[in-house]
Amino acid sequence: MRARLVVPPEQLERAQKVVPPASEPCSPSGVDAAFELAGDGAGAYELTRNGKILARQLGLQLALEILERELRALVALRAPRHIFVHAGAVAHRGAAIVIPGATYAGKTTLVAALVRAGAEYYSDEFAPLDVDGILHPFAKPLSIRNHRHVQIDHPVDTLGGAVGERPLPVRAVIVTSYDEGAEWRPRRLTSGAAVLSLMSHTVPAQSRPAQALQAINHAVEDAAVIEGSRGEADAVAPLMLAELERAGAMSSL
Repeated sequence: MRARLVVPPEQLERAQKVVPPASEPCSPSGVDAAFELAGDGAGAYELTRNGKILARQLGLQLALEILERELRALVALRAPRHIFVHAGAVAHRGAAIVIPGATYAGKTTLVAALVRAGAEYYSDEFAPLDVDGILHPFAKPLSIRNHRHVQIDHPVDTLGGAVGERPLPVRAVIVTSYDEGAEWRPRRLTSGAAVLSLMSHTVPAQSRPAQALQAINHAVEDAAVIEGSRGEADAVAPLMLAELERAGAMSSL
C-alpha cells in the first residue's frame, strides 16, 4: 500500500511521527492515496485526501491526529499481504496473544497491563496477520485515555516493557470486555467461535473475505481461545497469562 504525504517543510519532523509503524519511503507515482497538510500562515491547517478536504481551520496537533487516523485506517484496509484485525496483541514466552475488540472496548488498558505483567508489546490497535496466520508487530505508542478520556500516547518503554519485533504464531485469543467488579472466570471457546469473533473485527472482511478467512483460520488452528468478563486490567492480566499457561497455549515453547 502506497501513500503520498505533502506537508510544510517546517512540520516534516512532526508529521513523520504520525506515519504508521514500519513504513518505508516509496516512489510518489502509483500511490493509493495522496494526503496534503497545508497551513495558512496564521496557525490554522487544512488536510486533504486526493484533493478533497477532510478538515480545515484546525490547529496543527488536531490536524496531525486526523492525518494519523486516516493513514492507519488506509493501511488496515489496503495492506496487500496482511489482514488487519481490530485487536490488541502481545507476546508471552514467544507466543502471540490476540485480544479482539472495537474502539472503547478497553484493548489498550488490557494490553498495557499485560505488558506491565511481563508480556512483549505488539499493538494496541491492530493485529496484522499474514496469509499463514502469523502475527506481525504494529507497535505504535499506546494510546491510553486519562481520567478526562483524552488519549495520550505512551511509548512502551515508559511502562517498563519492550516491543516484540519478530513475527509469531498465534497461540491464544482472549475474548473479553470490561465489567466493573467482575471476577475473572474464563471459559474455553471453540476455534469456530474464535474465527467469528476475529472476523467481526477484521477491517477488510468485506473487501477481501476469502483472504481474511484464510489468514484467521490459520491463526486460530493451534490457539487456545478463552472468553470472560474482566474487572480491573492490572489485577486480571497476571491471571490471564497464568490461565493461558494452564490451557497449554505456551506449552510448546
